[in-house]
Amino acid sequence: MKFMRRYWLISLAMGGGAAVLVSALAFGGVFEPLAVGLSDRYEAGGWAPAAGWVRWRWLETALTVLASIGMAWAVIDVTRMARKVLVAVSAILVLSVLSPLFALYGLLFEPSGPLAGSILAAAGAFCFARTPAGKRKWLLEEAVGTRVSGKVFQGLLESPAEPGFEGAKRRVTTLVCCLFPPDAGKDSLTAADLLTMGSLFLRSVSTFLLERGAYLEEAGPEKVRVSFGMLAETEDHAEQACLAALDLRIRLRGLAEEYESRWFHPLRCGVGVESGEMTVGLCGTPGRFVFAGLGGGEDFAGRLALANRRFGSDLLMGPELHRQVRDRFEVRPLEMIYDPVRQELREVFQLLAEAGQFSDEERARRDHFWRGVILWREKKCEDALEFFSKARIPGLEDGPLAYFTEKAQVRAILPEGRSIRLVRELTEEGHARLMDRF
Repeated sequence: MKFMRRYWLISLAMGGGAAVLVSALAFGGVFEPLAVGLSDRYEAGGWAPAAGWVRWRWLETALTVLASIGMAWAVIDVTRMARKVLVAVSAILVLSVLSPLFALYGLLFEPSGPLAGSILAAAGAFCFARTPAGKRKWLLEEAVGTRVSGKVFQGLLESPAEPGFEGAKRRVTTLVCCLFPPDAGKDSLTAADLLTMGSLFLRSVSTFLLERGAYLEEAGPEKVRVSFGMLAETEDHAEQACLAALDLRIRLRGLAEEYESRWFHPLRCGVGVESGEMTVGLCGTPGRFVFAGLGGGEDFAGRLALANRRFGSDLLMGPELHRQVRDRFEVRPLEMIYDPVRQELREVFQLLAEAGQFSDEERARRDHFWRGVILWREKKCEDALEFFSKARIPGLEDGPLAYFTEKAQVRAILPEGRSIRLVRELTEEGHARLMDRF
């Protein structure tokens, strides 16, 4: 159980207040008649020591303070009401058996002080647990639970503002990472191997993104979806998502090496990132609700993640995200992809690096690629191939460059017949789209 400063201070105040009150009563002699009666009862039972009773008042005072603060902390920190009651009853039972236990060793221990302090502290803690502030941890555990990192969870708990789960509209950036299945008929992996590979992908990607402050919306052996800026309104959610995506690219390269060493199998996956306005809040039924969102760019981000397999890329972003971060990150354009939600074609971009980490040579090659794509769209295939050749790095595989080079070569060599022209008009100028563009 993580240490929570807010609850600890409240527990210290409640438990300390109860301990001071009970200690004042003890020093005033309120519990002395009870101590005398307890001594007589033990002597009547034959428990009296030959040398007389020894009484350590400092022990009674110390246990009063510890029991009061400990009871307040335990009842406040435990979220379930049944567990709160169980903790309180168990602590009272333990304090009750201390007196006869000490009596066996000739030590007279009067338990009224510790019992009174713990009962008062428990009563105050139960009252606090019914307030909105006292219910916050229970609400966070139910709503977000393990969908955030421990650091983010503690930040939500310690925040002076309410979590704001009643419903709100926020600008959110969604990141989707998909693991592409092996090609049918070209893989000899067993079912156990496939499940282990999926579990390793799920654990590696989700753990990494949680550490970057993301909210985990969906997690499976083939797909992980997170959002930035969903739990609270933030201005830099788009930048956070892009930085996390670039670092995730490095993490996936390390994971690919593990795949190769364990299964002699390449890791093929794609990441898609897009921003949008999302309606967030609690969804579900009482006792089984979760913090979720509606809308935003999650659908298009998922399509971008899958589109990486077609383009041979690894990290794509949507136009809305590009509009927000185009001055801070280096990108290059790819094809237009149809968005069925907006019912329009949208241009997508490949995220390359941060602006400050791009060399002049890399920027020149990127510009040649960009110019080649524009010429290809204008059907100037030979000019496009010239610029694509300038963008090529010898000995380095570049999936998107190879994709567009092949498209330009096919278009330059093959004449456009009537059937090809009709398909192009339907898929590129009309509203229908080829299935591989969805």
